[in-house]
Parts: sequence; structure tokens; C-alpha cells
Amino acid sequence: MSNFQLKLEAFIEDVNKEDGYTLRLVDKLTNSMFSFIKWAGIPFVLYLLLEISRW
Repeated sequence: MSNFQLKLEAFIEDVNKEDGYTLRLVDKLTNSMFSFIKWAGIPFVLYLLLEISRW
């Protein structure tokens, strides 16, 4: 239990840092998700516009 508590305290300390590892990891994850949505969503929206214009 002591090992878990030490890891939890280290995690909390890292989250409270301005440029901690956890913050950089979340930043990288959200940037990747945004890029994926952008590059997968733009062609999909164009496809939908083409399909709607055929009506």
C-alpha cells in the first residue's frame, strides 16, 4: 500500500507542475485526436456535400 501511495503522490505532484509529463501526454493526445478528426472529417464532409448535391 505504501508503494501505491508514493506513486499517487508523485502523480499528483506531476499534475500540479506547469509542464509535467502528464500535461504533455494529454496535450499530445488531444493534438493527435484533433489531427485525426480534421483529416478524416474534411473528406467525409466533402463526400456528404457531393452526395447531397446529387439529389
